[in-house]
Amino acid sequence: MNTREQAVKLVDEVCNYYGITLDQLQEVKRRNHWKIAKNKHGEQVRLSEIRMSLSYFIYQHCPLKLVEIAPLVGYKDHSTMSIYRTKIDHYIETEDPKFYPYYLKVIDLASDLGISMKLSRVKSHQKITFVDYSGKLVLVD
Repeated sequence: MNTREQAVKLVDEVCNYYGITLDQLQEVKRRNHWKIAKNKHGEQVRLSEIRMSLSYFIYQHCPLKLVEIAPLVGYKDHSTMSIYRTKIDHYIETEDPKFYPYYLKVIDLASDLGISMKLSRVKSHQKITFVDYSGKLVLVD
């Protein structure tokens, strides 16, 4: 089972890959509607897509609650993540050209870190529940 420490390491690795600081990722500015920042090379990166990719991946594959994931990736609270989940599902299904490359990079970096993708979360209000590749349910306390 993946751990919180692995999720934190993934966030750090994504920041390193895109050349941004953790502070940039976690900074919340109302003025920058599209959440675009310049990395250390002067190139533009889309912080909103990075946050969505990280939050979705961590939610799907790590036994963390939304309230634990939100501050890791720069959301003020977990409600933003709840709202975006359906939108992200659509982005993945349609391979949205703005979002999908960021999500694929998160998957690549997670794989490099040894983060398992064999389990994925099942929506449940009682317990954190995952299903493995064979369809077997796994409950996490």
